Amino acid sequence: MSDDGCNIPAPAQTGTYFPDEIILYGVKLNRLHDYSSFFGGRGYELRVQLVDTAPMSHDDYSMVLAYGYAFEGHCYRFDKVRAFVVTDAAEEDPVGCGFDLELRLNQPGTPVYRMWRIHTVTQLLEVATTYDTAQALVLDANLPGRRSPNTYSINLQMAHRGGRLTRE
Repeated sequence: MSDDGCNIPAPAQTGTYFPDEIILYGVKLNRLHDYSSFFGGRGYELRVQLVDTAPMSHDDYSMVLAYGYAFEGHCYRFDKVRAFVVTDAAEEDPVGCGFDLELRLNQPGTPVYRMWRIHTVTQLLEVATTYDTAQALVLDANLPGRRSPNTYSINLQMAHRGGRLTRE
């Protein structure tokens, strides 16, 4: 998504307006294969494939590496790239939010950006991966002050003594 001042989201589909429509912008990771790949380091990769009773074709679903979205007439960027499995929406040529299809087609090496129109109640699966050292993922992530806020809530409840701050 560019920052050239073109922050107009894609127009509604002809003849139909959906007030709860979200437009995801990103790239389709399983565009060429029935699976998507994530770098695993040391020459290996993690492959993600959606399976029903049999493996599904890359035309049946999209593994979307999403960079941004549009909702209620505004364009937004994610704080970091997010991976979603989208099954209930067909991919479309991107328009709006700074995408220029003609410019993209005329510049070789430009990522093949796509867009997906989904509704706020659409079921999505987010695939979250983190690649770092064991020290960063296990030790540093569990240092005091970096814990999940709900762990502090549990400690506070245990120390609260049924609503009293003293033992009397």
